[in-house]
Amino acid sequence: MLRMCDPEEVGLSKVRLTRAELVAEKYVGSAYPGYDLLVLKDDCVVMRKVSGFAEVVPERRSLGVDYLFDVASLTKSLVTSTVYAKLVEEGLLSLRQKAVDVVPEFRLTVAGSNQAKERVELWMLLSHTSGLPAWLPLYKTCRDRDEVLAEALRSFPAYEPGTDVVYSDVNYIVLTYIAEKVTGERIDRLFEKLVSSPLKLVRTSFNPLKAGFSRSEIVATEVVDWRGGVIVGEVHDENAFAMDGVSGHAGLFTTTLDAAKIVFELLSSYRGTSDALISPVTASTFMRAWSCSNVCYGLGWQVYEPDRLPGTLVDARHSVMLGHTGFTGTSILISPLDSLAVVFFTNRVHPTRANEMIRLVRPLVHNTVLASIMRRH
Repeated sequence: MLRMCDPEEVGLSKVRLTRAELVAEKYVGSAYPGYDLLVLKDDCVVMRKVSGFAEVVPERRSLGVDYLFDVASLTKSLVTSTVYAKLVEEGLLSLRQKAVDVVPEFRLTVAGSNQAKERVELWMLLSHTSGLPAWLPLYKTCRDRDEVLAEALRSFPAYEPGTDVVYSDVNYIVLTYIAEKVTGERIDRLFEKLVSSPLKLVRTSFNPLKAGFSRSEIVATEVVDWRGGVIVGEVHDENAFAMDGVSGHAGLFTTTLDAAKIVFELLSSYRGTSDALISPVTASTFMRAWSCSNVCYGLGWQVYEPDRLPGTLVDARHSVMLGHTGFTGTSILISPLDSLAVVFFTNRVHPTRANEMIRLVRPLVHNTVLASIMRRH
């Protein structure tokens, strides 16, 4: 259970931490309409700042506490990675299993059986080294969710499995298919059963409008003419939209507080202080580097080594930092050594995805939070 704490109780400088709020606030209206910034230290929420607007066109709505954000690719980390960790723990899958041994149809492409795909193991899909392409415009040719899954499954490799690291949505659409085939349950229901319900997450959902949330408590994303204007409460990602809003690569809506609850449990397991969600050995397996090129990936999280985190403060004694970003402007950064996490959600794609200032702002915010660390415990 998370609690509110004074930063200095857990070794953080209140003055420096306040600087993070000022930095985030400075870019309201330029990098994003609004933001929700939460800093987690141990089991304490030491800072929570919400400011700006949930929507600016066609109407202006102020951003409120616990509004739901479309977290885009954070779905990979919070949902799919955690679900697979549970499936591995329960003996339903093995990371070294070949995908074709679980779903034989994976070996097929439109041109027939493919030998490269027969060498793909599940860990390769999770860590973006499977050989599958980064992205395909499946929403343009597929009529429904089943067709999107089928087309992703029979996609051609773009490179030899295990020889490169290419961040890929297609990997996680295939992982969605595999998890659903093995369990017989859709991935949103798996997440609810294995993660959301045990952690009592009350403001986390796929397709939040269908789950009973109102438009007024959901943050807007992009204005897209072919989808009828501003998107609110429907997934922004086009391929996930074609999948009825439910996929392992995108589709989750949540708050910074609910996301922090997941992160706290994962971090506690990673540090070996809890096994409430997954076991420590499972967490350390999933959250270490499995594949590296210009970046490193674990099984669902990006793993930042000191020389691979340009622009962000990092202690040379850190073995790793962990994190992930979402296209819509969301991010999570985790410092395991400090038992600290920064959950920074923005709606930077509203009203247009052309605004990429978040690339500048994100490390500025991270730096101010990391600089607040006064002592080691």
